[in-house]
Amino acid sequence: MMNRPRIAAIMLPLFCLSVVVAQKGSSSTDTVFMDSVLYEGDKCGLPGMRTGTCQKAADCPQGIRANGARCEFSGNDPVVCCPTEAPGTGDGTSNRFTARIAKQECERFTSASANIIDHISGRAIEALRGEFPFVALVNFRGEEGEEVKLTRCGASLIAPRFLLTAAHCLKDLNPVTVEIGFIQLSDTEKDEYEIKQVHLHEGHKSRRNDIALIELKNNVTYKQDVGPICLNTDRPEIGPSINLTVMGWGADGDGQRADKLMKGTVYEIPLDECVQRFRDAKQRISLGEDQLCALGEKVNDETTDACQGDSGGPLVMTVRHKFYLVGVVSTGAVCGGSLPGIYTRVSRYLEWIEQRVWGSPN
Repeated sequence: MMNRPRIAAIMLPLFCLSVVVAQKGSSSTDTVFMDSVLYEGDKCGLPGMRTGTCQKAADCPQGIRANGARCEFSGNDPVVCCPTEAPGTGDGTSNRFTARIAKQECERFTSASANIIDHISGRAIEALRGEFPFVALVNFRGEEGEEVKLTRCGASLIAPRFLLTAAHCLKDLNPVTVEIGFIQLSDTEKDEYEIKQVHLHEGHKSRRNDIALIELKNNVTYKQDVGPICLNTDRPEIGPSINLTVMGWGADGDGQRADKLMKGTVYEIPLDECVQRFRDAKQRISLGEDQLCALGEKVNDETTDACQGDSGGPLVMTVRHKFYLVGVVSTGAVCGGSLPGIYTRVSRYLEWIEQRVWGSPN
């Protein structure tokens, strides 16, 4: 896999530009005075008497949308005023709020933040053991009752007893177990758990609402090679500048099934551009905000993409050395071609997931 080409540039210190923020009719206490250039790591001000720290945008998703904070770019790296406090209530009682349950659970995770390997662009390459401790494989029962370990469906561990996958993987089939904690199909050191039941999204139809939960009979034991992934709660819109990683045991560009877990870097493609690409290829498609398109760079006439056997698997990003589940592999056209892969956007289903996994009223 080749490294993503970059234009040589003079390395400059990252900074954010502070400005004066005031609203007509506001009191002096509502005005945030910020009139100097602030460097990465410096304290910065936000409306509502809130404070923040200048950080790279990739390390602070919520900073990009912080109201009133204006920051500049240095080279290709945006710098934002990252809030260190939650928005105030306006009544002077408290600046803190209760984060949604998925975010609270994420803050408890430790195992999924280990062994992060640098992203590499180009062709898919083999993952390292323990690199993605949340990736699982779903096993199905055959037509005559025997258990058949198919490699066409993956899943992501998001809680001790729940995994997230694609609805089309489970519909009209009989999943019986999931395996986790391995990278090679022939590996004998796997943790296997029986499935209690599956929860298909009620609105699943064709490509839409292609999301489902797998509920296990027993809790998964967390360890070095096994741990959950955080759900993407802070950044509903990703953008093409963010490295995303897709992984699975699906077929490669030659149609051969992968024996080892493969990974590759892809980038989000705006929905309107994605639809146009399919139309240019004489394929009609309709996409919604609950979906996400992504594709890797073209290397030797091939591009990194999810393929047959990767369905239900994760599309992830890293923030502050922790993995976040951005999408679930849903569908696509030709593997490794010029058409993007289509993913279910996890951030659009947070309430649906939380209610079933943690019983959250959010």
